[in-house]
Amino acid sequence: MRRVVMMFAVCLLFLSGCGGQESHDRTNIVLLNGGGTTEGDNQVIREIYKDFEIENPDIKLDLISMPSPENAKAKLKKMISVGKMPNLVYIGEVSIDTLYSFMVDQGYVVDIMPYIQEDKEFREMISQENMNRWKTEEGKLYTVTDVLNTGGYWYNKQIFKNAGIKNVPETWEEFLECCSRICQWRKEKYLNTIPVHMDAATAATILQSGVSCNDLKGVQETEMFRMLKLLKKIAAYTDIEKSYTHQDTLRSFNVGHCAIYIGEIVDAHEMNPNLQMGYAVLPGMDGKDVGFISSYPGYFIGSSCDEKQKEACIRFLKYMLSERVQSRIWKETGHIPSNPNVDIPKISDVNEVCYQSYKELMDADRIQELPDNCWGDKKIEIFKDNIFKYLSGEITEKEFYWLMK
Repeated sequence: MRRVVMMFAVCLLFLSGCGGQESHDRTNIVLLNGGGTTEGDNQVIREIYKDFEIENPDIKLDLISMPSPENAKAKLKKMISVGKMPNLVYIGEVSIDTLYSFMVDQGYVVDIMPYIQEDKEFREMISQENMNRWKTEEGKLYTVTDVLNTGGYWYNKQIFKNAGIKNVPETWEEFLECCSRICQWRKEKYLNTIPVHMDAATAATILQSGVSCNDLKGVQETEMFRMLKLLKKIAAYTDIEKSYTHQDTLRSFNVGHCAIYIGEIVDAHEMNPNLQMGYAVLPGMDGKDVGFISSYPGYFIGSSCDEKQKEACIRFLKYMLSERVQSRIWKETGHIPSNPNVDIPKISDVNEVCYQSYKELMDADRIQELPDNCWGDKKIEIFKDNIFKYLSGEITEKEFYWLMK
């Protein structure tokens, strides 16, 4: 009897040891994510993360999910301050001159380029936009994104029709005429509908559409003055909204209060499904229309990783950039895949609105970067602090130009 008990105890110890060994063999990765722009996006990404764990049972993702990029940045700073840099970070929105540069300069993130160079499959997954924006002069790459951000504008087809607007404006003169017609129709019908909200993001995107350099460092006075004059003309037809956020403007468009909403293709998933809406790119000052495509910072690998964790992070990045997962992201969220090999027309049967918008964007005569991806946080703050001063006449075009320079 004693021998049986002892054998049973040995078996228990053996089984216990097996369980511990299985746990020990699993590589844990702490992932801080604040990139979801909507709850729907977040849900899709969380499901993809779970599928990654199922398909890679030797890797465990410890997800720290934050509701916004701002919350994620605050959380990351706190974790860095106490020496707990995550293994993977995805913020989603951050310009090059603040947190990104800080993490790179302080050595908190890993150069991913060596892994890309030695892996042809991985290399072919990286978008040219990602390389153009984030590859350093030394040939290093610290971030890889899984989606591309876009810019153009949504318009309410019913309001356009009611106001007698037959065609989407192809020049800024036609755009101003469009605004004038909407205001005239509003007056005749005693409505409160406006053409477009003049918030800071809208003003920045319009300004960016008419300059020849993305970061404004080499912008000429004539270019800046021309776009500032245009902004003042548009502002005369609309409400100036200093404190409006993306969600405020989108909400106004959804209820039919404004006819035009300058935003991303992916915003279609947050829009009122009962609206008759279309998507267009912005007119150009040189007769060539302008669409916006940007590679925002994506995933970073923390230098806190050991070699096993780095290998697990690379496997995760390749999974997120795989054509299968990229196709799923497009179908379920409307975000444009960053993997250039994804055949968007072939997989757009369930996403017709986004696909038609994508075609409009890709047919643009010229592609620029979105201002909040290339201006830098300091320049963005200067713009926000002064654009409304200019529009209200507190400062001149020349004063605004030198502030932005």
